[in-house]
Amino acid sequence: MSARNWIDLKQDADTGIETIRAHFEGHAYDPHWHDSYLVGFTEQGVQRFRCGRQRYDSVPGKVILLEPGEIHDGEAPTPDGFTYSMLYLDPQWLERELRALFADAPQDCVPTMSMTVGPSPELIFAIASTFQTLHQQELRIVRQTATDYLLTQLSSQMQWRQRKQADPRMPLVAQRTREYLHA
Repeated sequence: MSARNWIDLKQDADTGIETIRAHFEGHAYDPHWHDSYLVGFTEQGVQRFRCGRQRYDSVPGKVILLEPGEIHDGEAPTPDGFTYSMLYLDPQWLERELRALFADAPQDCVPTMSMTVGPSPELIFAIASTFQTLHQQELRIVRQTATDYLLTQLSSQMQWRQRKQADPRMPLVAQRTREYLHA
């Protein structure tokens, strides 16, 4: 890792949400996945990554939305690198909170993102507000208000889909590897 790369990571004790703000120049990270939903935005520079079968360039003003298990990498194609803020949302927490806020949420489905990278000033504001309140460990009522607002804004970029029935004969890591190779 370059001496000019940095990471600032914290975790909220009540929600389990991890907040990460980072800066990378050049190669940022190899292909990997997370067990969480990733909700964030690029603050500065160009954040280039591959996810699925597509390459994305995220710039300031764009949100990044990744689902659990989506394999992605990262690099900075310009010399000044990129800076981003990201929230890591636990899938069980997200489902529980969405169901609490929206009574019509289907019980046998999971949230899915309608885009990977795109413009959404309202969602960026909600992510940034939530990031600040969690990262600075504001009062619980302030954090709850911010996460409720985030979920309301995030719901405009989400849909519900049937839960995937995993092949019980194949370990999860093998399934994800197969999906990555197919992509």
